[in-house]
Amino acid sequence: MTGPHTEFQSTDFAITSVNVPDRLDLREVDDRKQQDEASFYAKRRSALRIWGRRLLPYAILAAVLLLASSWFAEERETLGAARISQRLSAGLHIAVRVQDTRFRTTPSPAIVLSGVDLGGQVRLEEVAVEFTAPSLWQAVMSGQRRWGDIVISPTSLSFDQASQLMTWLASVDHLVPDSVTRVRFAQIHFPGSGLLPDRYEAVARRESNGQFNTVTLRRLDSPGSMQLLLTPDRSGGPVAFQCDAADWQPPFTPRTPWSEVVASGHISAGAIDVDKFTLGSAFGAMEGQLLVRRQEHSVPPWTASGQLSSVGIDVATVIQQVAGPSAKGPAGAAPAAEPTPPMAGTAAIDAVLSGAGVTPEDALSRLIAGGEIKVRSASLNGINLGYAASRPSAHASGTGASTRFTQLETSFLAGENGVVFRKIHGLAGALSARGELAVTPSLALDGLLHVDLGGARIQAPLRVHVRGTLTHPEFGR
Repeated sequence: MTGPHTEFQSTDFAITSVNVPDRLDLREVDDRKQQDEASFYAKRRSALRIWGRRLLPYAILAAVLLLASSWFAEERETLGAARISQRLSAGLHIAVRVQDTRFRTTPSPAIVLSGVDLGGQVRLEEVAVEFTAPSLWQAVMSGQRRWGDIVISPTSLSFDQASQLMTWLASVDHLVPDSVTRVRFAQIHFPGSGLLPDRYEAVARRESNGQFNTVTLRRLDSPGSMQLLLTPDRSGGPVAFQCDAADWQPPFTPRTPWSEVVASGHISAGAIDVDKFTLGSAFGAMEGQLLVRRQEHSVPPWTASGQLSSVGIDVATVIQQVAGPSAKGPAGAAPAAEPTPPMAGTAAIDAVLSGAGVTPEDALSRLIAGGEIKVRSASLNGINLGYAASRPSAHASGTGASTRFTQLETSFLAGENGVVFRKIHGLAGALSARGELAVTPSLALDGLLHVDLGGARIQAPLRVHVRGTLTHPEFGR
């Protein structure tokens, strides 16, 4: 029976507190899950981008190398030694043999030809056909080759070999690709040559008409600079040349500093024709012409002839430069006053040149100059000839003594054995001086002057011996 309190029947279940997630909790869990997944994929994409950037250059390089290797494999036969030998032989009309070809990567990419023998006349150790990375890419992608310079390794040549190379210059237009604009010898040496004794760089450039018409020979040794522009005649005539130099000592000229040398002319197997040359220095300038020619059935076979002239040569500066540093005292000595030159004035020279020898160098080394010299405002320092002639017993020489001439002229002969002045004739008012003077290669002096006072008074001519050196002459009786 039911009472006032209702009691439930006991069961196997206990009533507990259970946290059942509601709808908002479920949404929050789902959002967090999606956020974690997005972060994971974002990190993976970022890692892929980083590694992609790192690996991209290597992938590009691998692709380029693959394409380049494929291109080189296809071009191997075209660039092989046999094919190049055939092409050079056909273009030069001689038997050309290329020992080997190879690809070079440093210092610049190039196809290198080794052991190039040009008909047994000239041998080139290496000929490099250079190109750049963009040119290689263009060749790989389009099949069109675009080469750079052709560089030939250091070479020693004789003049005959150099002349033969000049005759082949006209054929270079068709032998090298159109994209090649320059053919360069890194270094050329002419063993035993007195005309070109130094080391030179030779460059031939393609001109606007597509031809290689000139070769520029540039001196590599210092001091000074020298450039020789050679233009061969395509019909086989003499080679025209133009020489420009600064602070350079040409061979077979007086050993004095030349600030400027300009010469032009023609060269052939049997002659060197210098149509005009100009030599400039601190004392003035000289100009002239020179012809060195081989004479058949003549002993010696080579002769040299020419002319030399100058106006406005400063005599004091000539003496100072010829004497060199010795004229200013020993090296390391305390600075002293500028020494008085033994002679001063402005000279005009007119001379002829001649020489002979077994080779052109020999003929030029034996060159002799002979002619006339006229000196304006001439003064002989170190002696007063008028005082010495009027007072034979007095001492008329020494520092401060001088003789001023209103007219002074002489003939001369200059060569490898020194200079000889003959028929010296000087006038200073009524005074007249005549004589001869020799200057040795060591600048020693040996001469004799006859001084005549003239006038109505009869007096025996004074004899003055000249000795000492060019910079310190000694006058005695």
